[in-house]
Amino acid sequence: MTTVMVSVQTVDHELYGKCLSVENETYTLMVPLDYGIRIIHFSLREGCNVFFYDANEAITQSGDAFEKMGSDGWKLRGGHRLWTSPEAFPRTYAPDDQPITWSKTEAGVLLTSAPEPWTHLQKQIEIRFVGEEVELIHRVTNVGAWTIETAPWSLNVMAPGGTAVIPQVSRDTGLLPNRNLILWPYTKMNDERVEWGNDAIVIKQSQDADQAFKIGINHEPGFAACVYPDVTFELRYEHKPEAVYPDGGCSFECYTNEHMMELETLAPLEKLEPGQTVEHKETWKLVTGQTVSHYRQL
Repeated sequence: MTTVMVSVQTVDHELYGKCLSVENETYTLMVPLDYGIRIIHFSLREGCNVFFYDANEAITQSGDAFEKMGSDGWKLRGGHRLWTSPEAFPRTYAPDDQPITWSKTEAGVLLTSAPEPWTHLQKQIEIRFVGEEVELIHRVTNVGAWTIETAPWSLNVMAPGGTAVIPQVSRDTGLLPNRNLILWPYTKMNDERVEWGNDAIVIKQSQDADQAFKIGINHEPGFAACVYPDVTFELRYEHKPEAVYPDGGCSFECYTNEHMMELETLAPLEKLEPGQTVEHKETWKLVTGQTVSHYRQL
């Protein structure tokens, strides 16, 4: 594994508050220290943040159930976060409003949240700079007294204006199907934001949209991109064809509404015994000069 020099310091950011600034010669990441775990900012050095950030926290879930779970309930906030699947209210909507701890490693930093009293799960994200990429090792540990069936679920909340390109499964299975497509109740197959291409599914984020859109797939390629005019976010992970995934067999899900787009990767479902930890790795890369057409042909 090739490592590079990493700078880690605490800063008071004008938008994000008290943060851990983690940088190498290529990238800048910002991690809030008073809540999380969140990676609220990811960019090229001196570049624009590719993650959505709700500066006014206007997109806030409300209602008695949310208010009972924390001082302000769960907030979207934005950025990258680690959840667990299957999604369920209120289990997966813990407010993540407590300070996190961190330690520096040889290749980056290790972030740890307090155990969640609702779920008896503890979450970690290890950030590693490896060559021109950033690796994220997500860890979920069962700190309770009974077995829990769950899967690490990584959500990247992308800034508005991006176009997601999701390669189609190309494995030849003869007379048998080679892919699935999972739809949510609000998903419309004729939504004008989506292109059902032979080589790739292309989804555009639109600030004029009047409803949400979401799909899930058994994403064997393990790659997706979110293309902006000046930079592209590339996402990689491992899909395990023989594993059992949440949500009807989804290892990748894409959600969008008028505010942002989410690129979501999921690990297989596992039964975690007390004290057991499960891991899920993502790899990020930011590149310039690429177009949607380039990724359609991968």
